[in-house]
Amino acid sequence: MIELAFSLLAVPVIWALVEWRLALLLCLATAILQDPLRKLTPDQPVLFVTFVGVVFGAACLGAWARGNRLNLKSVTGRDRRLAICISILLLLIIVQAFNSYLRFDNLSVPLIGLATYLLPIPSIALAYQLVLRQGKFRINQFMKWYIVCITLALTTVFLEFSGYDWPVLGQVGEKLIIYDQATGAVLRPSSGVFRASEIAAWHAATVACFVLLVTLLRRTTITRLLTAVIFAALVLGVGILTGRRKVVIEFAAFVGTYLILWVVLEKRVGKLAIIAVTGAALAGYASLASELREESRLQNLEPSTFSLYVERSRGAFRDVPSRFVELGIAPVMWAYEDFGLFGAGLGTGTQGAQHFGAEAGVGGAAEGGLGKITLELGIPGLFIMGWLAILFIRHLWRIMQTASRHSLGMARLSFGLFSFLVANVAAFSVATQAYGDFFILLILSWTLAFLLAVPALVEREVRARQLAIFEDHPSVFRPIVASNRT
Repeated sequence: MIELAFSLLAVPVIWALVEWRLALLLCLATAILQDPLRKLTPDQPVLFVTFVGVVFGAACLGAWARGNRLNLKSVTGRDRRLAICISILLLLIIVQAFNSYLRFDNLSVPLIGLATYLLPIPSIALAYQLVLRQGKFRINQFMKWYIVCITLALTTVFLEFSGYDWPVLGQVGEKLIIYDQATGAVLRPSSGVFRASEIAAWHAATVACFVLLVTLLRRTTITRLLTAVIFAALVLGVGILTGRRKVVIEFAAFVGTYLILWVVLEKRVGKLAIIAVTGAALAGYASLASELREESRLQNLEPSTFSLYVERSRGAFRDVPSRFVELGIAPVMWAYEDFGLFGAGLGTGTQGAQHFGAEAGVGGAAEGGLGKITLELGIPGLFIMGWLAILFIRHLWRIMQTASRHSLGMARLSFGLFSFLVANVAAFSVATQAYGDFFILLILSWTLAFLLAVPALVEREVRARQLAIFEDHPSVFRPIVASNRT
């Protein structure tokens, strides 16, 4: 079976080498297929999770062979402070890679960490080059194909919950059981064709966010918005079956951030309608339990079992403060107390490192994002990451301000992309498991690249608008052109 898998992998690899502009779609197809292939292979080797990285690497090689420079210098522009901070962080990452190797005497552990921390550099650069060459088309193309393909894959989560026992369904490795403290229920999360329920939950939340983002890029009507909200609610309903409450939290963070940006940066009457409709949608989602209970009864499911997943998700908002303290702040202290000022080294808290013995003695320090950074980069790394976050927020804020002044479409795009990143920062701060997945890292990197490319898209749109005015009214500009020549 593994020979067949490598043969199939050769197809997108060669395709990516020949046509690097299709990198995003080829990675999407590979990410969906690699987990089912792994489940069908004896011993379910962990090597399969790197397939999407191999395809992306081939695309980078193909782009480089055609003269594209995949570095961050052209992406960040002339922001000197941002460039300095990134350089310091890269130096610290290299130092912590040596720290990890000396501590564990295992080359695989720092290599896993390096892959996780350095992957965003070429992925941001590649996606940025794609947008510069083909504009918003590539952004829309990826998000729409992602919505279609991942939605189809998420239907297998529902099939697993319904009792289908296919070899491609279920979690890789040991089956996970969730004990809900609020209800005392024992839940068996479903993951469908994805290798873990964490991964399936992340994709469910992302599809819901992208559906709203794509809808708001067009001329917004009540009908379109309601259709998007209903579709997002159905996807979230499937995501609830993973047993991961962050599905609801991430989507709520996305919507809340988008509305705040809209109110602060846009001065339009239409915002009131969007706020009202979205607020009504969220209020409707709060009553999702009773609706899904009735729907499950119509589909001959066991209502009591299904309602437990819904009830667990409804308590997510109530537990946000305690989870932030327990999984966000506390792991920082655990990492410092167990491994000191400079942490345990790169890769020790990264998902997948457990296969190489890196989690020995780590405990729950890597459960939350801040704890993972402290564990792998030490207290200095935590401060540098905070510095980098502040600089990026300032840089991205200027981008959104520029877009809101010149283009409503670009403003909506920038708001959505930024809100998606904020939602994932919030999710990462309390749960890091999904963020060791290469494809998830790629998507987040591409999202940031899309946002960084917005100024170029705005400039292109403004020039096209001026050219159109000149072509429609050439007599208005002739005196100006004549005076410039003299």
